[in-house]
Amino acid sequence: MASFDSVAVGLVGYLILVAGIGYWGSKRVENESDFFLGGEKLPGWALALSERSSDMSGWLLLGLPGLAWATGLSSVWVIVGAAGGAIFQWVVYSRPFMEGRKETGAVTPVGLLAEKIPGDSPVIRALPALVTFVFFMGYVGSQFIAGGTIFQDVFGVSATVGLLVVAALIILYSFAGGFLAVVWTDAMQALLMVFTLILLPGMLLVQVLTDPSLSIMGSLEAAGDGRASWFGGATGSAALLILGTNLSWFFATLGGYPHLDARLMAVRSESDRRTAIVVSTVWGVLTAIGAVLLGLLARTLHGAPSTLEGNREMVLSFMVTEHTPGFLSGILLAGALAAMMSTADSQLVVASSAAAHDVYSKILNEGKEFSEKVQLRISRIGTLVVGTVGLAVAYFSESLVYTLVSYSATGLFSAFGPAFTLLFFWGDNLSKHGLVAAFLAGPAVTVAWITLGLTDMVTVRLVAPPAGFAAAIIASLVWPRSEQPSSEPDGVAAAQD
Repeated sequence: MASFDSVAVGLVGYLILVAGIGYWGSKRVENESDFFLGGEKLPGWALALSERSSDMSGWLLLGLPGLAWATGLSSVWVIVGAAGGAIFQWVVYSRPFMEGRKETGAVTPVGLLAEKIPGDSPVIRALPALVTFVFFMGYVGSQFIAGGTIFQDVFGVSATVGLLVVAALIILYSFAGGFLAVVWTDAMQALLMVFTLILLPGMLLVQVLTDPSLSIMGSLEAAGDGRASWFGGATGSAALLILGTNLSWFFATLGGYPHLDARLMAVRSESDRRTAIVVSTVWGVLTAIGAVLLGLLARTLHGAPSTLEGNREMVLSFMVTEHTPGFLSGILLAGALAAMMSTADSQLVVASSAAAHDVYSKILNEGKEFSEKVQLRISRIGTLVVGTVGLAVAYFSESLVYTLVSYSATGLFSAFGPAFTLLFFWGDNLSKHGLVAAFLAGPAVTVAWITLGLTDMVTVRLVAPPAGFAAAIIASLVWPRSEQPSSEPDGVAAAQD
């Protein structure tokens, strides 16, 4: 078991490094485009690592090992849907996002929708911006909670103190360096995450394989409740429902997360895009295998210890402190903290872009010219405000990390997924009314389905995204396009400001 001092030193050293990257990034942000989209200063491999670490978040290192420990082999299907979908997103969606940004000069995902859809109506910006803000608050709050949990486990402080420390650090470096600092911080965090999910499960697997008394399948069979079954012991329609529930994460990869869409928009060239595809694929496969294997090995080596009963998100920190020595424990636990921070910072910047750029600058102050210095100040204030709201959400929430991410995620990709998919691959058929319908129907069904408790029967992820697609298509057919896209792209307006 690791000593407290060595773990603390490793973890604090990591936090200092993150703060340093934030300060470095702040010196390279010159305008709003740099702050929200990197200003074409980022290589493809860094964007890929940032996109992957931002997507998988604390769910990868906290939620997924806990799920594998709790449910056994059936947890594999979750990662097939999520990791397989991520590869699909880079291969299919990265080019239209990159080309759309170059065509319109948009600096935000919401701005890209507004510039590509004719009509020049404030609702085209306001509604997607509102959906971004509302659902990201739950998402950001869940990541802050995860960070507080790690601090509580390592330093013995209250979860509230840990939450405040982690949230303050994330808000400050996002405030200072914007997208540039966030991407480079995420890239470093992605490398730490893959290191954690290769080294720790690898060490534990060697231990299991060299001990004749231990068996992964034997431990799952002994645990019962279908843990040794690929479908949790279910058959027929019940098995198909489990499969569909877990594979439903694929919907998120249809352009459905604006903080990931921003990375695809920021790709500089076709060469960078190809590099990003390779990097994201390799990273995704390695971490997916490692996360599930970690949960299964925890069951094999420790069964169901009281530490994990009712708190399955602690699988990683429990295994780290039980099986790794000294300073290494601090580094590996930093991997869990990195997972959470890489998502929270990305969502802060994108949510603040929706609030500061798309709502404040483009709607509330439409036609008003701002200098680059003022634009940058507005962007940073937006980040500070959004971060504070996210902190408030985290402080008053007691839900599990996995549950918060699942619900918040569906509200986002049930709207953005249909909007971008139809925009890119249905051509001029998607109208303003179709866009509005997607952003009303998808989130509304998400909220209603969860509120009514129906997600216990059929996951909301199998219901809300199709509702968003259907609403967008029907509304576009009933009220087709009748206007041309705005002649002044986002970037042109920004340059004039």
